Amino acid sequence: MNSKEYARREFFDNYDYYWLKYTLERGAATQSSFLLVGHSLPRFAVNDKTIEGLINLSFLSQDYYYSGKIIERALEDISSLRTVILGTSYISPFMDLSRARNRDELARIVKVYDRYFDDMHNADRGICEEIRKELLNYNSHAFDEEFAKEELFKMYDERKDDYFCRERDRQSLSEVVWHELSSEERMEETRIRTNFHNKLCSHMDIYNENSEILRKTANLCHDRGARFLLMVFPLNKCYRELINPEFCDYYQKQINLIPEEYRPECFDFSKAPQIDSVTDFVDADHLNDTGAAKMTAILSECIREN
Repeated sequence: MNSKEYARREFFDNYDYYWLKYTLERGAATQSSFLLVGHSLPRFAVNDKTIEGLINLSFLSQDYYYSGKIIERALEDISSLRTVILGTSYISPFMDLSRARNRDELARIVKVYDRYFDDMHNADRGICEEIRKELLNYNSHAFDEEFAKEELFKMYDERKDDYFCRERDRQSLSEVVWHELSSEERMEETRIRTNFHNKLCSHMDIYNENSEILRKTANLCHDRGARFLLMVFPLNKCYRELINPEFCDYYQKQINLIPEEYRPECFDFSKAPQIDSVTDFVDADHLNDTGAAKMTAILSECIREN
């Protein structure tokens, strides 16, 4: 494998890390106005290039803790930043990536957040070091990021207008083609997804920690003079029927714990009438290209009207 091929594998194996690193640098250089963070729902739901001045640093499974880390760094590095949007779903208050049991999920911390922030949060360091060694063995030897930085940046620069590209589109990240499934199959796929999510509701320790993280993030935005928006992204009809309704109550209670003087502005697009539950989704809870175009228009109007 030659050096360019090796750099290419490094870039796509660690796509989110390089997207985070170079997008923050680009945001500072271009004086970006809007920052969007959050997990996979806001990542799938927005076409980055459509909203001028927006940088989207949402990634799969990103929780409030790492969203807060990104917000803090962005407010430090991007003096022009005036609006921060935290994209969420009703389960977000119960998410803690660092307490995941799935090694693929913990690998996100090793490959992205610990690499960039040197911060594992609550993750088991022993397991993370095992994952790090496994990744090192896969790559044969440590990658020299500094040596290959020109090639790495070139690959980012060619794709910087939108996270989803020819090598990594929305459909390729899904195991189904949603609109081709029967209504019964869609319901079953959604049941599998919501059964997993509904188990999160028992983790009150995570909820309480996230309440404090969210409060601190809201306070930070207030102190730095940035508008802070909390936004629920679209959910399809099957998902809304099967998710535990208590999540919605907990979501609102958490917001109400934040003092009014810096409480975020809240927008709930879970039932956005523009979004079709069949034709606009790529799977049980993520938007496809058509749905993303619609949601991007909604987001653009929302942030520019206020």
